[in-house]
Amino acid sequence: MPGIEYPYLPQGREMKYVASDHPFMVEAALAREELAGDPSFPVGIVMVKDGVVVARAGNGFSRGRQVHVCPRLVLESPTGTGYELCGLHDASGHAEQQVLEGARAAVIEPRGSDLYLFGHWWCCEPCWDAMIEAGIRDVYVVADAHERFSRELVYAQTLKPSFKTVAIEVGDGILRDELAEVVEEIGLRVVENDADVRCVMGDRGMECWPRGSKSAAYTVQGGEWMVRQVRNVLRQL
Repeated sequence: MPGIEYPYLPQGREMKYVASDHPFMVEAALAREELAGDPSFPVGIVMVKDGVVVARAGNGFSRGRQVHVCPRLVLESPTGTGYELCGLHDASGHAEQQVLEGARAAVIEPRGSDLYLFGHWWCCEPCWDAMIEAGIRDVYVVADAHERFSRELVYAQTLKPSFKTVAIEVGDGILRDELAEVVEEIGLRVVENDADVRCVMGDRGMECWPRGSKSAAYTVQGGEWMVRQVRNVLRQL
């Protein structure tokens, strides 16, 4: 689509577009719902060959829905960067590479196939490299993908806490007040006891413990950005 600046696009290739109700894009949307293992930015994909869907996958290694705190989101890494911080976001787990792996596991030759991607609007360099090497013909996204799947819109839908209450165990003072403020800012209540999540200051930093968990979901290191990063952790739980 003219006028769109992609973070990456190899020379001689282009993104192609179809409506969101295109039959193959509907299948990609279903793959996103059923297979995507990245809860913050789910993506689904299907491989189409000779007019038939021959493989399906989701990003996050096609693991399906799960709770996952991503360091990239905690640290607010710029788009397309910081994949090394999070194993779930490794390029090998992206939907494009997962569908290629799935096709090969099923002894399906991907050369000459098209891919329909739902949940994103561009493909990273490692994925393009893998698709080109595999002989993928064209990659399709929905016509308004660059708007529909912008970071801001997707995160507004996915980065919402699944719980209601937080206990802040840091003692009284400015830090507790700042933490209480961001907790309330994202629609949660601060309580003293029987909380859904406990935020505890320990030797390693601020640990967030969901109710019933045997380990902390994430540990935020101390520093000037700690309060903001705790907020980013809670939005993913």
